[in-house]
Order: sequence, then structure tokens, then C-alpha cells
Amino acid sequence: MKQKKNGFFITILLLLISLAFIATISVVFNNIKKNVVIEIISSLSEEAEENAALIEKEIDAKFGVLQSFANELSSTGDEIAEIRDMQSFVEVYNFKRMGFIDLNGIAKTTDGFEKDLSFREFYQIGLKGESFITASLLDTVGDHTEDMINILSVPVYDNKGEIKGVLFATYLTEKFHETIFSDSFQGEGYTYIVAGDGDVISSYGDGMQKEYDNIFVYKGDAVKYDDVTQEKVENEMREKLSRVGIGVNEDNVKYFYCYKPLEIKSADMNWYIFSIEPKSVLDDRMHPIMRDIQFLVVILIGILFMANIIYLYYNVRRRQELFRLAYKDSITGGDNFSNFKEKAKKYENTEGYVIALDISEFKLVNNVCGNARGDEVLKAIWDVILANCNDNEQAARVNADGFVIFWIESSKKTVTYRIEKLINEIEGISEQLSVPRLYPVIGIRAVEKLDDADKRYGEALRAKALVKNRRDRHYAFYDEIDYDTIVENKNLENGFEKALADKKFEVWYQPKFNSHTGKIVGSEALIRWRADDGSLISPGRFIPLFEKNGNIIRLDEYVFREVCRQQKEWQKEGIQILPVSVNISRFSLYYSNVVEKYERIINYYDVDHKYVQIEITESAIIENTVIVELIQKFHDAGFDILLDDFGSGYSSLASLNQMPFDTIKLDKSLVDYVGNENGEKLLKFIVQLVQSLGMKITAEGVEYKEQLDFLENLNCDDIQGFYFSKPLMLADFSAKLTENN
Repeated sequence: MKQKKNGFFITILLLLISLAFIATISVVFNNIKKNVVIEIISSLSEEAEENAALIEKEIDAKFGVLQSFANELSSTGDEIAEIRDMQSFVEVYNFKRMGFIDLNGIAKTTDGFEKDLSFREFYQIGLKGESFITASLLDTVGDHTEDMINILSVPVYDNKGEIKGVLFATYLTEKFHETIFSDSFQGEGYTYIVAGDGDVISSYGDGMQKEYDNIFVYKGDAVKYDDVTQEKVENEMREKLSRVGIGVNEDNVKYFYCYKPLEIKSADMNWYIFSIEPKSVLDDRMHPIMRDIQFLVVILIGILFMANIIYLYYNVRRRQELFRLAYKDSITGGDNFSNFKEKAKKYENTEGYVIALDISEFKLVNNVCGNARGDEVLKAIWDVILANCNDNEQAARVNADGFVIFWIESSKKTVTYRIEKLINEIEGISEQLSVPRLYPVIGIRAVEKLDDADKRYGEALRAKALVKNRRDRHYAFYDEIDYDTIVENKNLENGFEKALADKKFEVWYQPKFNSHTGKIVGSEALIRWRADDGSLISPGRFIPLFEKNGNIIRLDEYVFREVCRQQKEWQKEGIQILPVSVNISRFSLYYSNVVEKYERIINYYDVDHKYVQIEITESAIIENTVIVELIQKFHDAGFDILLDDFGSGYSSLASLNQMPFDTIKLDKSLVDYVGNENGEKLLKFIVQLVQSLGMKITAEGVEYKEQLDFLENLNCDDIQGFYFSKPLMLADFSAKLTENN
């Protein structure tokens, strides 16, 4: 009887324990589900941000190109001839066609069509002096009238500042598809570009939402939202507000949504990025967890008929499984960020460094090698991270290719050494697994105590932003952040487009002189930025910034175009023109069509290639492995190539024989050797070597008579420096050319 009573109590106890355990599992499951929802919403928002930035950059770039051509048309009286000449640029800039509409509304296009477009909204807005881009519309010109296009337009002014027409370019709507990317959520999502009234302009994806023509309507019925009224969504989009939430269509298919306004600097547009991910993404992620929990419940029911020891055994096993689901990363097998934060509590009074690490352009690995190999690489990176952590330190995978590390260190020097060792070992994975080069970027936050893991990791991320998209640095410390500089850089970035359109960027010319005659034999084009108050912004302030954000490519092209245009002007004025060298940054060299683009520009102005030379720095040679091929292509096109800053410490003398340079420009650091016996021997050797290879010598930074005399005795070809002249404004240099004649 007593045994029965004990058995009954054990059964009841096991039942209560099972129920309590099930309740605990339910709470954990709901917490995991909430975290997954937060992760999905965060990823969706980040994807919308990235897509918005891509579309904004694409549209602003097209407007920048169109405005440059509009500025050219402003100075000519033969717009039709200019339009025909622009045909060669249509393909370069991915337009379908370009055209000019006169004040009568008659359009003439680069592909030979003539049509009355006076009724078009973009034309009428252009006559008001505003830039404009249309929604998607059907092309009514040419053989491909089934094409959907968007039309960009800008006003064209005459020399008196009055509007004389509108310049436009048609852009295939499908090109927006190529700009938008959506590689998250296993390709189940869908991304739209929509107008403020909900009309779909362009879309991308293979998800369930293709039937939308208007984002507010699905199969003829209004779209419903779980968290907000449709009226509020429509009002927010008209007011250019953002939102992330959950919606449901008339098929009762739930989905996550995010809309974000596009900030187009060049035109007043009310366009949105509208991204959708089906709720099935959440179900897919929760299904394995749910399956395990269901299995757990079955086991727990069986425990009611088993001995207490067996119950305890399975209870421990299930708790371990739950911990794995909640706190372990599925790819690396190590901790996730939730577990990192939990473990960080024991370091609340511990000095150390929080490190945020990810791999620049890691998606290239997945795109080239597949997701399976990408996961293998992530596991290899994790193994390297663990190998570089001491027993009492910790790390975790946060998301995608992002990792967090906590090292217990007090010395910045020691941390720097450990970081560089970590970088070298991660880079070595590329060769081990035969994948594209891995480029780690790292932010480091020193902490006196790890009191708030989320906050300190966020600060490390801000430090990492200092080296994001750079190739000269892998890591940065949080204390390097200069918030005043960040604000100033932001203002410079925001002012770039307007300065370019208003020609606030001025080309100055530093003359090159014959070392024997003292006559001008050429010049180097240098860029200056004239601020609104008339002062000059130092190139040292904006050049590094534009190299980081990519604007340097357009600035390089602007300088090249201006030099070609000015050479043509001097030619028309009867002034004997001399070669002008133009610097091309290492970032412009990363683009395979750079030679073709520059050749089109110089041919457009009908200037002999020998009068516009190309300068490439030593550092560019080191960073671009195809430089020899590129230089040869420039040569084949008829350009002279100058190696700038030779002797600044990058290249070897032996490399000169491998690269077909026409002129070597000695860096000022070599010229400063004059007066030093050993330095003069070295300088003499370099000059003789270069001349024996059939190359000319230009000496930079010549400031003293002693330097000039020494270089003249070495038969140095050209001299450039303050001894003869500082860089000159256009008017002053033109006067010098006239005197030189």
C-alpha cells in the first residue's frame, strides 16, 4: 500500500515536474521566437537601407552625368551636333538614349529620332529649372516600344543664364533590378521601388508578392496590416516616413515589411524602397526548434511510466538541447551573441578590449563558391579566433560574417600585436580553402570593465566604421574617432554634387620648365575646391575622403574632362598648347573600362593624346596587380604615362624595366638629397638608370638654386617646383603660356 502511495506521489511529482518543464520550454521558445523576429526585422531594415543607398547613388550618379552634359550644351549653339556626339556616351553610362528638347517641345535624340514631347511632365518641369525623374512608363520611340523606361531630365541654360531647353536620358527600368540586391532569407523575399502613392516602379525577387501593381492593393483588394491601418501607411509614405512591421494579404499570407524613402539629392522625388519577406521565413527557422520541443514533450510523457532516475537523465539531456538552441551558433558550433552577453556578466569588473570583427565583401565568397563553402570559411574563421583567445577570454558569432571578441588585456601595444597576428591568420584561410581573399576589418573598444556588452560592442562597431571600405588599414580603436571630423566630412560629402555642378572645383596648373632654357615645357593639373565664401578647401581634406566614398572616380574624370576642354580652348585662341599631365587615383584604376572612358572624352574634344598625359603614383602600382596591362592599354590608345612620386618608398628600380613608362617624376624626398654626398650618388645613379632605359626625367619639389644646378648637370629633362613657380590659377597660367610663346 505504501509502495502504491509512493508510486502515486512519484507519478504526480513527475507530472508536475513535466508540466513545469513544459511551461519553461514554452517561455524559452517564445523568447527565441521574439529574438528571431527581431533578427528578421533588423535584417530586413538593413537590406532596405542598403538597397536605398544603392538606388540613391545610381540615380544621383546619372543626374551628375546628365548635368555635366547639360553644362557642355550651355556653351554651344549647335545642340543637335552635340547630341549626335553624345551617342558614344550612351552605352558607357548605361542609357538607352539621350536627347535635347528645344523651347518648342521638339526632341532630337542620339539615335536619330525626332518627336514632339511638349506635353511631357518632365519637359514642363525642366522648363521651370528643376531636375526630374519619371515613374516607369512605356517607351514609345524606336523598335523596342515594349520597353519600360524611366526618364531623367535637367534644364539647359544659355550663356545668359536663361533656359534654352531640356536635356533628357532614358534609363531602362530593368536596370533598377540589377542595382537592387536581395540575397538574404534564402531568396524568398521581394523588393520594390514604389512611388509615394504605392505604384510599383520596379521590383526584384522570387517571393510570393509578384502580383502587386500597387503596394496598397493585392488582387484588387486593399492590403491589411497587423500593426497599423492602411490609411496610416499611405499617409506616412506621402510624408516620407519609414516603418517596419507585419502585414497580411487577402490570401491570409502574413509577411514582414519595411518601407524607407529614397533621399535623391538631384531631384525632388517621393520614391520608396519597399521590402517584403514572407512570415514563412520565421516558420522555417522555428520549425526545427518546434520539432525538438515536440519530441521533448513525447519523451516527458514517457517519463511518467519510468523510474525517477530515467526521468532525471532525460531531463538533463533536454535542458542541454535547449541551451544549444538558445545560446549556440548553428554554423560555428560556438557561442552566439546572446550567450556572449550572458557570459559577459562575469567580466563586469574586468579590464580588457571588446573587438568587433567582420570580413569586407564576404558575400563574394558565397556568390563565387556557394553557401556551403561560405559556412566552411566562417567555421575556419571561428577556429582562428578561438585559437587566438586565452582560456579566460571569450568570443561569439553575432550574425552573418560578424564576430565579437573580449580579450583580457591592459596594454594597447599587446592588443595591437595580437590583432595583427589574428588578421594574418584569417587572411591565410583564403589560400587554405581556395576562396577569394579575405579582408578582415576590426573595431576595438578598450574598457575598464565589461559592464554593458551591447553598448561596448556598439562602440567597437563605430570604431570599425573608420576602416570600412578601406584597403590601407584593417583596424581602428574607438579613441581614434574624431566626431568633429566626422561632421566636417559629412558636410563635404553632402556638398560634393553641388560643387561639381557649380564648377566649384577649379583646375590649377603647376608649370614644368626645361632645366637648361628655363622655358615652360608643360604642366601638371591640380584640383582645388573653392568654398562658397571664396576660400580654398585643402585637397588634403577632401581627396582622402573622396577616395573612401568613391567620389574620387568622378572627380578624376572631371579634371580630365576640364583639361581636355581647356586645351581645345587654348587651341582655338591660337595659343601654343603644351602637354598637361592629369593624375588618376588608384581607385579609378580598379575599373576595367577606365582607358576606354578617357579615350572617349579626349576624342570628344578632338585633342591630340600627346597633350594630355596620365600620371600614376607609385602606390597605385603596388595596389593594382594589372597595372602593366593597364599602362600598355593607355599607350596603345596614344597616351604618355608618367610615374609620379618615384622614390617615395614603394617600388623597386627593377620594376621600371617591366612597365612602359614614358617619364619618371622624382619625388621631392630624392631631390632633397642634394647637398648630401651619399644622397647625391644615389640620385645620380637613379637618373642615369632611368635615362638608360629611354625614359625622361622630371624632378619635383625643386626649391633652391643648388638643387637646380645639380639636376641640370645630370641632364635632368624637366624641373617642377617652387623655385620656378607655384601652382597657378587658370588665368595666371594662360598669361604665362602667352609670354612663353
